[in-house]
Amino acid sequence: MGKRVCVFVDGENLRHSIVDAFEGQGLFERHEYLPTTAKWAEFYDWIVNEIVGSSGKRLRTYWYVIDGLAFWPYGLKNLKKPGSEPKARQVLSKNRRLRSELTGLTEHQTTEKVRETLDELIEEQREMASRFEDWKLRQEGIAKRHRSIEFRRAGVMAYQLFDKKLGREKAVDVKLACDMLMLRKIYDVAIIVSGDQDYVPAVEIVKDSGKEVFNVAFEMMNGKLIPGGARQLNIKTDDSFGVPYNDLKRHMGL
Repeated sequence: MGKRVCVFVDGENLRHSIVDAFEGQGLFERHEYLPTTAKWAEFYDWIVNEIVGSSGKRLRTYWYVIDGLAFWPYGLKNLKKPGSEPKARQVLSKNRRLRSELTGLTEHQTTEKVRETLDELIEEQREMASRFEDWKLRQEGIAKRHRSIEFRRAGVMAYQLFDKKLGREKAVDVKLACDMLMLRKIYDVAIIVSGDQDYVPAVEIVKDSGKEVFNVAFEMMNGKLIPGGARQLNIKTDDSFGVPYNDLKRHMGL
């Protein structure tokens, strides 16, 4: 009887690995989210075969992503209501650059600057919310087109409107770890696509249940592992598998 395998994918970790591997080479850019040419089912089947051998059967790939975005500052539209200008100034002044720009302005200039900045932030929030909806549509498309892949959503990721930067996802790693434990009766081997050492406690429990656990990392063009892999996770899993650059490129269709 073959070994039953479940693949658990930390979505943001995977996305950052793809960006680190290919961005700047004219092959893939960060704003694209994920390669549209990727052969995801074949990719995960190939990983299972490389780690477990021909006796391994991939039951399902559980792919963990955020459920929403949390924008800061929040409540921007309320700050545009009549009488809200003092509160709006207070919120905008929390950003060092804006605080400096507001200093020394006349009352009229300050009012205009606050109004202009609020409009810019609201537009940035609208554009980022639209991008997030596009991410979800792409995820749904992947799940429909590729065999035995399921996206699981948890928590939110902060988005700093002042600096136009995404923060760290919340709850995704907890959801992945909980599912590894909850589902361990259905698989013989768990493969984690992540370098996050937060999974170490879950790995130890799964191994104590008689299961094998492996983790996957990715190699750059020069053959070195992409930075960010957790040494403790490499130690605690039964083994680690580094996906060669050319193999990743081939499966991503780049």
